Amino acid sequence: MTASTSPITWSRAASADLTHGLLTPFTWSILSRSADRAVRAHYHALGYDLPTNTRIWRQHAGRAYINMTALTAADQAFSSADASASVSQRLLGRGGDRRQATVLNQQIEAAPATFDAIQRWYDRVQGTQWRQATILQIMEEIEPKAEAVLTLRDTLTTGLGADRRQITRWVAEWLPSASDTLFDALFAGLDGREGWARYRFDLRRLVEVARQEPVVLAAMQAGADQPPTAESAFGRAYESFLAAYGQWGEQPLEAASPRWRESPSSLLERVQRTLDKAAEPPLLDPDLARQRRAEAGAQVAKQAGLLHRRQFEPVFSQLQAAANLLPASRDALVTVIAVARIWALGAAHETVADGRLGAVEDVFLLELEELKQVMTGEWSSAEQVRPLVEERRAQQVAWAATEPPEVIED
Repeated sequence: MTASTSPITWSRAASADLTHGLLTPFTWSILSRSADRAVRAHYHALGYDLPTNTRIWRQHAGRAYINMTALTAADQAFSSADASASVSQRLLGRGGDRRQATVLNQQIEAAPATFDAIQRWYDRVQGTQWRQATILQIMEEIEPKAEAVLTLRDTLTTGLGADRRQITRWVAEWLPSASDTLFDALFAGLDGREGWARYRFDLRRLVEVARQEPVVLAAMQAGADQPPTAESAFGRAYESFLAAYGQWGEQPLEAASPRWRESPSSLLERVQRTLDKAAEPPLLDPDLARQRRAEAGAQVAKQAGLLHRRQFEPVFSQLQAAANLLPASRDALVTVIAVARIWALGAAHETVADGRLGAVEDVFLLELEELKQVMTGEWSSAEQVRPLVEERRAQQVAWAATEPPEVIED
């Protein structure tokens, strides 16, 4: 960095909603490129193009960091453009806020089809016969699927934030005596982790069911490694959780992490570890949070008057829709990574058989394009593949022993 170059601030914390742990090269190669294109597509839809020579994501000690300097500049440019819009443009709904609302509505309308397409893709890949042509075809589908989901997620997240800020300003202006209780209800359950809300709640509920059955609790604390019987409440809850979240896992956005469906014992281990800790405060049921927001929104609409109500209701409806869709967008992204895992393991078997990889799990130490070179025969010998895998393995071990800072500058 020269004296005339401003430092770039990279935030690990700001990227935590996407992924916060150590990533294998395979997963990083998928998420980093897909997330980069998604961020650029999102800002482009809003009327601002990020510089092509600017990196948005980077890795440090195996963790993902996002370029906060670039995104802050983009947000400021977008806000400045909106602030400079003429009064007539604002009245006609042609400012930045209107553009953002339009983009958000488009993504909200497209979301169900996007989610359905991802699920159909997952179902198709599960039954795939692994031939080279099929392997290469599915490989080409992974990043576009991830990008589509991430673009949707980015729009929902930023749109939700913009709607929340707008509603906060309106309520403070229209109802100056509004209580903190009203604001809390208006934004119930919106804590920056909306995408994880349903999964976190259902996993916590599964643990609580185990706590409430003494026989099950004793067996779990003793290290039971067999699935519970369907006769118990925990057994029924366990089967229901697996049915809903079978494609998730201990690290759902890391392709190397086994899925609950393929390794049910790992779900039991997760429950056991949680049972060994003190009970945590209960999480707010996402359905109850939605109801509280709806009731508070109706109260604001009633008290604000007819003119303000016409402004408020479309924006509040949009906020509700974005909050409702974020868990499904998270599930769709997890499903994309689950497909990438199925594909990588399928692609690895031939490479293990001919000695280029020592074990199928080694495939996650290769990047997506590197694996393509292996599958097409460009990397045809063990001497081309194994040294790189061993180097990456040692690197992963070293990174796992570190805890990098939340923010770095360069």
